[in-house]
Amino acid sequence: MGICKSTLIGGSQSTASTQDLLDWGKPPVDPPEDEKDPNELVLQSWAFCKAKHSAAKMYHTEADAARNRKLFAWRERPNFIELNCGDDSFFVSNTHRVIGIADGVGGWKKKGVDPSLFSNTLMKNAKLFAETHRKEIDPEVIMDAAYRKTIKDKEVKAGSSTACIAALRQAENGKHYLDVANLGDSGLLLVRDRRPIFRVHEKVHRFNAPFQLAVVPQQFQGRSLSDPVSACVRESIPVQKGDVVVMGTDGLFDNRFNEELAAEAGWIGHTEGTVLRFIPFIGFWFSSIFKDQQVEYVNPYRVVERLVLDTHKASLKTDGNSPWAVMLRQYGAKDAQGGKEDDVTVVLSRVTPRREIVEDSA
Repeated sequence: MGICKSTLIGGSQSTASTQDLLDWGKPPVDPPEDEKDPNELVLQSWAFCKAKHSAAKMYHTEADAARNRKLFAWRERPNFIELNCGDDSFFVSNTHRVIGIADGVGGWKKKGVDPSLFSNTLMKNAKLFAETHRKEIDPEVIMDAAYRKTIKDKEVKAGSSTACIAALRQAENGKHYLDVANLGDSGLLLVRDRRPIFRVHEKVHRFNAPFQLAVVPQQFQGRSLSDPVSACVRESIPVQKGDVVVMGTDGLFDNRFNEELAAEAGWIGHTEGTVLRFIPFIGFWFSSIFKDQQVEYVNPYRVVERLVLDTHKASLKTDGNSPWAVMLRQYGAKDAQGGKEDDVTVVLSRVTPRREIVEDSA
């Protein structure tokens, strides 16, 4: 584990100059030539989210739906645009190399501020930067550029969020690494053969007070947390074809243990040395034998949806064990049980050759 520093991976130079912030332009219509190698390993990603229950948001009109479609048009994929993530947000770049997630800090609601505005703007800017500066795959640089643009554009008057950005790169030795910049308590889990391999570390000031990027107006100076991008945790994780990446806000990791997540998410990856590797193709034959293996796991969209919905159910429980209950007991609540109700957002990715993305979209 390491703390972010201003030096960049591989000695690369940031392309996020002050001038860049004035106008990043638009992403190219067609992929550049260097993104057409069918054997290049990339991140094939799916996402789903569910906002925590709110009586004020229980009913949505067609006008609400139309507003949301316009508000989230930057996500581009139709099934992403329709998602209601509450105060959370996420992005998947069309380079298939960079993904990110953010969790708007709900405490701003007490100050009359919509927490989702900051998190959505930050992720929108991160996606735009990743797609207009396609050779820049340092996650800290992407996070920093997105944050500085969020401040400079002044569309967000107040708010804050955690942020986690990951980028897949190939080193000079031919090996692949997932570089992660994580500020706060969102997180990322690497899964291989349906087992957790590595969990990215979080960074908090104290219990339930994560590090966060912020726009803090004058009247709230000194009363709201605000951290620099350089305070994030930086980690580089060796990855290989068939690995699965589970990126989620704290609503996921507070309510589900790593082993549970790996067992569910691992269905979209490559498994070795067991008949289980064949289940994605003939899972219905084994469903009566392996009770936790369902046919819907064949479809990655169903997998990520199931992950989120199962987590949402766990967050509403008042009994049983959970990572949140474990943490509460560590802080002295001896009888703590159940989950923590929260927004749940997951970006699920598979390390795969680029040709598989082309084949799926054909």
